[in-house]
Amino acid sequence: MEANDAPVRRMSPSSALPFLAWAALLVVQLVSPDKAWSWLLVGLGALILIGYGWARVMRDRVSAERRTLGAWVVAGDELREEFTLTNASALPVLWAHVRDRSDVPGYSVARVETVGGLAERTWTMAGLCQRRGVFRLGPWDLEMSDPLGFFRVTHHYPQTTTIMVYPRAAFLPGLELPRGHAPGRSISPERSVEETIQVGGVRQYIAGDPLRRVHWPATAHHGAIMVREFDREPSGDLWLIVDLDAAVQAGAGAEATQEYAVILAASLAVQHLRQGERRAVGLLLAGRSPLMLPPSREPAQLWRILQALAEVEPQAGTSLAELLRQAGPTLGSGRTLAIITPSQDGAWVAPLLPLMSRGNAPTVILLDATTFDPPAGAAERLDGLRGLLGQQRIPHTVIAKGFPFRPLERIKRQRIELRALSGSGRVIPVRVEEEV
Repeated sequence: MEANDAPVRRMSPSSALPFLAWAALLVVQLVSPDKAWSWLLVGLGALILIGYGWARVMRDRVSAERRTLGAWVVAGDELREEFTLTNASALPVLWAHVRDRSDVPGYSVARVETVGGLAERTWTMAGLCQRRGVFRLGPWDLEMSDPLGFFRVTHHYPQTTTIMVYPRAAFLPGLELPRGHAPGRSISPERSVEETIQVGGVRQYIAGDPLRRVHWPATAHHGAIMVREFDREPSGDLWLIVDLDAAVQAGAGAEATQEYAVILAASLAVQHLRQGERRAVGLLLAGRSPLMLPPSREPAQLWRILQALAEVEPQAGTSLAELLRQAGPTLGSGRTLAIITPSQDGAWVAPLLPLMSRGNAPTVILLDATTFDPPAGAAERLDGLRGLLGQQRIPHTVIAKGFPFRPLERIKRQRIELRALSGSGRVIPVRVEEEV
C-alpha cells in the first residue's frame, strides 16, 4: 500500500432543477397566493430536506474497503479482490456504484451494489491479467445518491496498491542448451588442456603428453605417435542475454517479439534454477539501460530474474552487438550464453567469437520478426544470419509468431495469514501456500 489516507467524502446536488422549481413555486405563491402552490412548495421543500438528510447520512455513516486476495500474480492468472460495503446507519443504501482508476489492462471492478440499514455487503471481483508488468490498483470512488436523486455522494479513496504480474514460464520442447555433463553440448573451437568426455580429434605427439592419451589405431595408421585432443565443455553457469532494443522489435501487445523474449527467458530461468540439475543463472538485458544480474543458484535469484523481466520494456539504446562488446569481458569463461533476439543484423555475431575463444558456448534463439504483425526485417536477411551462425558452428533455434507456449509449472510461495477461530474468536497465524 503506497498510501493510506482517509477517504475524501463529498456531497453535492445532482441537479439544479429541484431548487429552481422550488424557487419558481415560491415566486408564484408570492405573486398569486393559492393553497395549491403552498402545498406544492411545502411538499417539494420537504422532499429536498429528506434527500439532504439521507445523503448526509450516507456521506458520514457509509464506508467501503478494498483488499487484494493473494500477493503474487502471473500473466494469464486471475487477479481477485474483495470489496466490503458497510452501512452504519439505519437508512438503506439503494445503490452504490464503484468506479475504479486502476491501470491493469483489461481489468475492471465497476459494479453497482445495495446494502440495508445497519448491514454489511461483501463481494469478490476477478479479472484475467493479460500481460506481465508492474501495475497500480486504485485510486477508486464510491458513488451514492438519495432515493429521489436530489444529492450525489462521492467517497474518493486515494490509496493505491502496486502489483507485479510476473511472466509465465512455458515448456520449451526440443530446446537444449549446451552444458557440461548433459546432452546438447556445444563444441568450443578451443581445445581443453584437461581430459573430458568429448574427443575433438587427434594430433601428433608432443613431448610431455600423457601416454594414456595415445590413440593407438591412429598411431598405426599414420606411422607416428598420435594423441587424442578433447573439446572444452562449458560449465553449468548460464547467461540469459535478452535483446530488448526497440529498434529491432516487431508485433504488438501479447503477440510481440519482446513478450516472446520475456517468456523464453523466464522459462529458461525456471527450468534451470528449479528443475533437474540446477544451474547458476544470470540475466543480461539490452536496451537504454542494460541490466546485469550475475549468475547465482540461490532460490532468490529466480524472483530477481522474474521481477526484472516483469518490469522491463523495449527501449531504443544499446544494440545487441554493442552490449556483447561492452559486457563480454565480464561474462567469464566456460559458460553457456543463451541469446534471445529478433535482430537480423549479423553484426552481433562478431563479438561472440572472442567469447567462444574463452570456452563460452553460445546458443541463439532467433525470433522471426517477419511473422509478427506488424512485421520487421526480411526473410532473406534471416536466412543469411542463420547461414552465418552455421558457419561459426553456433547452434540456433527459430521461434515464429504463434509458438505454442504451454505453462511449465505453477510457481508457489508461502505467506502468513491471520485467521480467527470460530467460537473463541482467537486469532492465530496460518501458513498459506498459494500458486502464482
